[in-house]
Amino acid sequence: MNSSVFFNGKIMNEMDILKLFYDEMTVKSMTRDMVFLSIEEEAAAEISQNLGTNIPTEVVQKMTDLCIANEWLERTTADPNYKYLSLTENGLQVLLNYLYR
Repeated sequence: MNSSVFFNGKIMNEMDILKLFYDEMTVKSMTRDMVFLSIEEEAAAEISQNLGTNIPTEVVQKMTDLCIANEWLERTTADPNYKYLSLTENGLQVLLNYLYR
C-alpha cells in the first residue's frame, strides 16, 4: 500500500525511495543485493530534483521508514539511522509491478 505526500502540487510516495535503489542498480549494472544507499540529504536532493520540488530530508526518511516497515528495504548494519540500506527482493518486485503495470 502506498502512502503519498503532496508538496507544491507534486506527489511523493514510497516508490520514489525504492526507485533510487533501482536506478543505482541499472546505472551500475549491479544486482539489488550489491547496492547499499544512505537516505540522507543527498538522497532527498535527488528525489527533489526528480520531482521538481523541494522535499525535506525528514519527509524522505519518513517514507523510508514505511519502506522498512513493509520489508521493501532492510538495514544492513546495526546503525539505527538511514545508512547502508538495501532493497529487498520483495521491494524490487513491488517497484517493478508499480513501474510496469
